[in-house]
Amino acid sequence: MNALLHPLLDAPAVVVYVVCALVITAETALLPGIVLPTLSTLLLMGFMVQRGTLSWWVALVVCVFAAFAGDQVAYWEGRVLGPRLRSSRLGRRVGSARWDRAESVVVRFGVPAVVLGRCLAGVRTLVPRVAGSAGLPYRRFVVGSVCAAVMWAGVELFAGQLTGWAVP
Repeated sequence: MNALLHPLLDAPAVVVYVVCALVITAETALLPGIVLPTLSTLLLMGFMVQRGTLSWWVALVVCVFAAFAGDQVAYWEGRVLGPRLRSSRLGRRVGSARWDRAESVVVRFGVPAVVLGRCLAGVRTLVPRVAGSAGLPYRRFVVGSVCAAVMWAGVELFAGQLTGWAVP
């Protein structure tokens, strides 16, 4: 899967920003997005920042906006389709007991649960849906989503930059 990102090394900066934004948004906005290589995408962008191909600030804004946009789509999907999500194929795989536990954790911890969810691969696709389904107030969700997106994107881009410094 990561080989799909390799052609971006020679692509114009605008193409890299757009493709990476689509991958990052799709990971959370689409349930099958769980298989998308967002960590590799952010590391690649950080690597390209270090090499001078991309701007740090533009990359950060693109990544934060893309993560935030994906979270919003997933939250509203959970809010509108919550009961149907529980009875969906995914909901049945998760199980009623785990779904209830996830909802209670998100409601109890709110913003910290949303932030932590963004940092865990696989979980970041589900947490916004669970938050919407559980009725977490939208304002609290937005605060958590913004904080999580800034932290997540900044750390991963910086890690990619470190990789760029280490590779000759």
